[in-house]
Amino acid sequence: MEFILAKEGVPQNIGCEGATIAYFGSEIDFHYETVPPHGDEIFSAKLPLLDVKLPFWMYGRNLIFLDAYYLLAETVEEHTWDPITSRLINIHTGKSAGLGGWYNNVKVKENEVELKNDYTGETMVLKNVEGLSWI
Repeated sequence: MEFILAKEGVPQNIGCEGATIAYFGSEIDFHYETVPPHGDEIFSAKLPLLDVKLPFWMYGRNLIFLDAYYLLAETVEEHTWDPITSRLINIHTGKSAGLGGWYNNVKVKENEVELKNDYTGETMVLKNVEGLSWI
């Protein structure tokens, strides 16, 4: 299993062995679950410092940490690989908020995050997290 020190705004990709990613005093453990027919490994995840297992699975690609608290990830319901939904995860509390769609093209800017689905053209600009539904 790989150990990664993440950097803000830099996409992380993990391989089939799984990984532990450390970021701003927190950690997230990724455990391999499956590979869908189109490839790209899917992982379950746990926040070991909180003893919280996240209730969804994540693709091991394009994992982006934003400021000191948030991980932006491509997620799916457990035991599935479709539909993919972009989700913001607070790695210090274990709460998460779905972004209502899948955004595979992410640009991190100083005061916002631009999200785009290159296949549908759908876009979203995330300037703050207060308006999101956190669970």
